[in-house]
Amino acid sequence: MVSIFRKNDVINIVLLLPYTILLRLRSLIYPESYVLKEEDSILSTWIFSSLPSPLLQSIIAILLIFIQAITINVLINNNRLYRTPNTLAGMVYILLASAIPQLHYLSPPLIGATFIIIAAFQVFNTYKLNAATIYIFNAALTSCLAAFIYPPYTFIIIGIFIGLTSLRNFSIVERAQFLIGYLAIVWILSSLYFYVDRLDLTDISFAYFPGIISEIEYTLSHNNIIVLSYLFLVVIALVNYYNYVKKKGIDVRKKITFFYWLMVCSFLSLFFFAGIDLQHITFLAIPLAFFLSMSLLMMRQIIMIEVLHMCIIAGLMYYHFTVYI
Repeated sequence: MVSIFRKNDVINIVLLLPYTILLRLRSLIYPESYVLKEEDSILSTWIFSSLPSPLLQSIIAILLIFIQAITINVLINNNRLYRTPNTLAGMVYILLASAIPQLHYLSPPLIGATFIIIAAFQVFNTYKLNAATIYIFNAALTSCLAAFIYPPYTFIIIGIFIGLTSLRNFSIVERAQFLIGYLAIVWILSSLYFYVDRLDLTDISFAYFPGIISEIEYTLSHNNIIVLSYLFLVVIALVNYYNYVKKKGIDVRKKITFFYWLMVCSFLSLFFFAGIDLQHITFLAIPLAFFLSMSLLMMRQIIMIEVLHMCIIAGLMYYHFTVYI
């Protein structure tokens, strides 16, 4: 199956949809609604209050994952981060964002991830452009919208800012445009909340140092095993940095580094926000999808990859329908 996604044909893109449905089949058989939490933003509260049906939320989540996977593929292929275009990154993203049932329902991190991917598009579009004001503004806009939907995405502004700095001669004027654009969106949305009498500073009271880190219990619990599994994938991405950038052009190296900054931002949130749960893995899945797909492309043992992939799929199906209750 992995060999299918090594190409970038239309049929391969379409096949990502049944692949998504397969991995999230449990959400269609046993649909669950997202349970709003005290720390959820006003925007998230409004969205989920408008979607009471668990099955509808599951269907929207599947379509959203599918669209995000396609968008990640377009982002990577258009910027020639692979030697040959393929759809592996989308496949890996679907796998990472659907591996555990806790990620199967529609959630603020999943919705906000759409704007993170769009922001990455805007950052890459600024490369070698003399006038990139519109892309800089759009990067600020989308990263701000992501944070309003899921507050721990606030730190994406650091990754976006560093990405713009490394990909272009990010002048003082452009930096001011970016920050003013971001603050302008904050002001507009805050004014809207104030107008409808929903602006309340207590909504951000859950943001403090050291965030969720202070609440972690260092035991071999079910959730901790899941976290350790994803951390192992992060280690793989870090260890293979040289292999990823080897024999790549300067522009490609800078764009690969940008994905590392996205990964750093996903961890920064853990130190400043409480109430973060396994849904936060969606943030990490975006850069990891690229890194792990690069690792797959470097592996020459096609048969071993296929067998490993089928074992992973079988193991996840068993976990979804047998182990997880």
